[in-house]
Amino acid sequence: MDIGIISSRYARALLSFAIENGEEQRVYAEMQHLSDSFMKLPKIQQTLQNPVVSNDNKLKLLLAAVAVEGKVSASTSRFCQLILDQNRCEIMQFVASSYIAQYRKYCGITKSRFIVPASVSDATLARMKAIVQQAVNGQVEFETVVDASIGGGFILEYDTYRVDASLKTQLQKISKGM
Repeated sequence: MDIGIISSRYARALLSFAIENGEEQRVYAEMQHLSDSFMKLPKIQQTLQNPVVSNDNKLKLLLAAVAVEGKVSASTSRFCQLILDQNRCEIMQFVASSYIAQYRKYCGITKSRFIVPASVSDATLARMKAIVQQAVNGQVEFETVVDASIGGGFILEYDTYRVDASLKTQLQKISKGM
């Protein structure tokens, strides 16, 4: 079976279980933390796949990687134990990503990135967030990224849209046109 299908099913089950327990928002934060942990520390995945490492140590590693402010929800703790019991810990990174996507869909949250060459005022950020919220007619998770390489202007990404008004892109267009 495909890892995407399997991880999606596990994530759907985790979301249902978390909703039943009223912990879906907490589990969402934990899955975001776990996903970040996998990105920052690739050795976590290697350790989880290592057959020499005991399940108890794998569970401790998973719980440490998922903990937000040193605490883990009961739903996530039980889910991690289930993943280990089913010998599926190698897909945990994919489950975390799938849970994040499913939770956002369930709550009607759109992820948005606003990329600028230097920090901007809070008023500008609030205005851009309001524009995106109006466009998607829902909640927005708004992330601001400072990237000096764009030279000037901005790049706004949300849903499947990308507005690239950066100086770097405009100069590339001009150089290709000549």
